[in-house]
Amino acid sequence: MLNKKTIYLLLIFLILFQAASYSMPPTIPQKGYMVSLSSIYVVNAKIDDKMEKVCLPRLDFSEDVDKQLLIKKLTEALTSQDAVFQLYHDGLGRPKKENGLMFASDVYLKELDMTYTGFLRKCGFQFTVSDKPTFDDIDYLQDVLIAEESSAKLKKLQKVEKEKEEKRIKAGPLGSKSTLRIATVSDVLPKKVLPHPIRSEQAKVASIIANLKSRPYKTEVIQIDPLRWASGRMGTINEKGEIDMAKCEGQIVDMLIRVPDKAGWLTPEMLKEIKNTPCEYVFSRYKNGLEVVEGTRYLLHDIYFGKLKLSWDEWLEKHGLKCPEFVEKPEYATGVVPIELHKVNGIFKSLDALSVCQINFIEKSKLVFPKEIMRVFPPNPRPDKKQGIQFVKEYTKAFQGKNVTVHLMVCPDGKSYTELGQKRINKMMFNETSKYFADTEQDIINSLKKQD
Repeated sequence: MLNKKTIYLLLIFLILFQAASYSMPPTIPQKGYMVSLSSIYVVNAKIDDKMEKVCLPRLDFSEDVDKQLLIKKLTEALTSQDAVFQLYHDGLGRPKKENGLMFASDVYLKELDMTYTGFLRKCGFQFTVSDKPTFDDIDYLQDVLIAEESSAKLKKLQKVEKEKEEKRIKAGPLGSKSTLRIATVSDVLPKKVLPHPIRSEQAKVASIIANLKSRPYKTEVIQIDPLRWASGRMGTINEKGEIDMAKCEGQIVDMLIRVPDKAGWLTPEMLKEIKNTPCEYVFSRYKNGLEVVEGTRYLLHDIYFGKLKLSWDEWLEKHGLKCPEFVEKPEYATGVVPIELHKVNGIFKSLDALSVCQINFIEKSKLVFPKEIMRVFPPNPRPDKKQGIQFVKEYTKAFQGKNVTVHLMVCPDGKSYTELGQKRINKMMFNETSKYFADTEQDIINSLKKQD
């Protein structure tokens, strides 16, 4: 039996302990390191030299948000950095932990000098933060745990696939068979890409061609196809196959294509039929990924005439003519070409067209000159001519003089990758906001919609 004195002391201790616990705030600051984001709501962190998963409160966005796209953008924008986690505790100052998760009301990111939720708001997202601790929000916690389990399985699968992909790339020489959908020259010819049954469906044709052009840049390891499709309008062709004043991707370009051996094969009626007609030029590429040039002209492997729904060979056959096969030289690419990305810092000067910008580079690099006109990806969907002019003007006004980090595409031989002589940017990030070019394009489009 406890004596009265001992009982009194225990009661006093319990009262003091309870008073102390009530005086403690619901969260305590804990220094650590933010390694990466597992999802919008879960941070992979290093705390007390241990890897932990820290769950953040529910965020109720004011508009529908594509969560997968958002996490992709956040992963690209947020770098690993020192952080302070506002952790919920068990009343004794020890971080609360359940189901392998710690719980935080927010995370202060030292490098950015702002909280995680503050960074989201700076990126333009509007939301309210639930004042209910995650461990008390049962439905939300279940969703988080299910998502974490699914994400872990997916990442494991992606890791295995990535390792297989890297092994395949290392195993084969440049131009060997692709691990992507398109592998050889024949696969990217109009006959294979646009079979006859679908050519009358203009929307489907446009979708297939657009996917063909953008697909290589969406993969983690960029591999460009042995042929390049580019939209334009037919120039004036002579019997030698020399095409003058061809319009292609905003430029006037001189080209060359194989023609029939028959003298006098080209008639005025044939010239009239294809003059200035919309088409897709199919350029040949060298094994390093650059377009093939003969003399001063870009060598074409094929042409697809959109309105006529015919390839170059098919158009000639329509007029009773036969064209020699394309001669593949050893230096030409016959399979995909792997491309590397190099980062260079610069200052954004202007957007000159939907797919062309000017950048002044402040960092010396053998890959760029101090001033460059470079190719970028246009907005999707692409504005019409009138909207495009306004878009270019507003974009330049909004971003002129801003610091950028440019992700340059580089060929296997170390040369800058170009298209029609212009260097291609794969991605460009505005350092002040950590936003990528594609996101800022959408911002301008949205602001123009509000003005209408």
